[in-house]
Amino acid sequence: MKIRERHIFQSKTAPKQGSLLLADPHLTEDFFQRAAILLVAHDASESFGLVLNHPTELVLSDLFEHIELDLPIFNGGPVAPEQLFYLHRFAHIKSATRVTEHLYFGGDWQEVLTNAVVLRNPANHLRLFAGYAGWGAQQLEQELTDHAWICTTVFQEQQLFQIEASKLWKKCMLEQEPNLALFAHFPLNASDN
Repeated sequence: MKIRERHIFQSKTAPKQGSLLLADPHLTEDFFQRAAILLVAHDASESFGLVLNHPTELVLSDLFEHIELDLPIFNGGPVAPEQLFYLHRFAHIKSATRVTEHLYFGGDWQEVLTNAVVLRNPANHLRLFAGYAGWGAQQLEQELTDHAWICTTVFQEQQLFQIEASKLWKKCMLEQEPNLALFAHFPLNASDN
């Protein structure tokens, strides 16, 4: 494909905590196909992120009968799929890590639940993930060099939980500069073109 050969799909932003990774439209690995991954942590030794747009068929009440929240569980990535991770908008949660201006990772689970159950639409404030995406030292940088991802800080952070999961990757691609935004229109299967 000529457009790939010219390497138009390349990052101009270095990865850092709070940036978004958008998958190459031709990446077919299940966990990462059209993935939008929020980098929760990034340093010289490792990177840790959560896939924001791949929901499972499970909801929280399927895992914990005593919790009456039908929040969807998302495939956060292929690492530790038996563990539950969470992003939220509750700034005052003990031991939570601030990831972006309005998003926090982890912290006291009971406090998070207490804040979520009283909300009319808790899914706009709390997202749950089974597993995470992880990279070792320099692995993510190499994948960016190989054009597997676009790393960007150009996205509407306050809308990440409100955009329908199936439309999130495309919406975020359309927010990029014009030569990257055109990838938003690529079909999943190149033979559909």
